[in-house]
Amino acid sequence: MSEPNPGTAAIECAALVISALDSEQRLQIILKLAERDHVVHELVAALGKSQPLISQHLRVLKRVGLVTSTRAGREVAYHLAVREAADIIDLANRVGVTAAAGTVDELDARRSSPSHQVDNSDNEQVSAVTDESATGGKAAIAGRASDDTLDMPGLIPELPTPPIPRIR
Repeated sequence: MSEPNPGTAAIECAALVISALDSEQRLQIILKLAERDHVVHELVAALGKSQPLISQHLRVLKRVGLVTSTRAGREVAYHLAVREAADIIDLANRVGVTAAAGTVDELDARRSSPSHQVDNSDNEQVSAVTDESATGGKAAIAGRASDDTLDMPGLIPELPTPPIPRIR
């Protein structure tokens, strides 16, 4: 019988934590608890959410061990059990900012290129990238809109050379 991959347990544990952090409200709760311990009514006031919703999020965070609680009379104080949970949020933010800075919306880049052509006759829009260097000769983006609120671009193979046929 083969032993389980040691990386499997680490991935399962990471997946549980990431799953627990997959909510903006839970991220906000973690950050609030990183500042200091809070009781539920303080979190409700700070986050502007209902008490049952905050309690449910706290249960999820407790289930994975990121948050603990202590009862003092009628109130329950919640504590951040793993300080690194706030660091995960900070790191995820930095990764997101870095990733967003490095991404270029390819569709927007194509739309703003000189080879992009638009025909607005009859309140119908047809657009395509016709420069083979922009598309690598493989495909191009084209779209049709029957009104200004509907613009659904799609990928079509090997466009013919201009003039661009109208799509109806």
